[in-house]
Amino acid sequence: MELQRYHPLATIQEAAGLYNRYQSGAGFKSYLKARMNLLAAMGVLIVLTSIAFTAGTVVCLAGARAYLMLFALVLAPFLLIGSLFVQWFLLFGWLENRALAKGLGHRLEAEGPVQRWLRKQLHADIGKFPPIPWVFAAVFVLLPLLMTGSVAPKLVAALVALYVGAVVLFARLDR
Repeated sequence: MELQRYHPLATIQEAAGLYNRYQSGAGFKSYLKARMNLLAAMGVLIVLTSIAFTAGTVVCLAGARAYLMLFALVLAPFLLIGSLFVQWFLLFGWLENRALAKGLGHRLEAEGPVQRWLRKQLHADIGKFPPIPWVFAAVFVLLPLLMTGSVAPKLVAALVALYVGAVVLFARLDR
């Protein structure tokens, strides 16, 4: 049954469920409204990252062969929307877990060594991350990340460092 969670249709159903839980849950809504500035900053980062991944993938594919240019241009909107979907899905899943943990007053799972170090050294309680939809993440985030990395490795290194810093900073500011 664990594999169903990673099935593409199950991921879309889980995203719809997450949206429905947001719509019907006053606790999750109030949690997000109280952190709207942090959420807006994360949203800007997600949009910029998706645009960078799309542009990097187009440049990587178009630079390889001239006949791939049309394929890359047709692929671009799907890649942009898919990348946005995966990143927003993971962000809101993580935020839902944080809202649940705050509402319950305790952690949702045992703390690992990295989480413990971040909490003690940086005062950032990361919490529980949602299950990763590996099919979508591989197609719309990891593969474009690698393709962009082949064209602009410094950009990818900066984006990864920025993401790690943004998650830690969000967790630190969200007490």
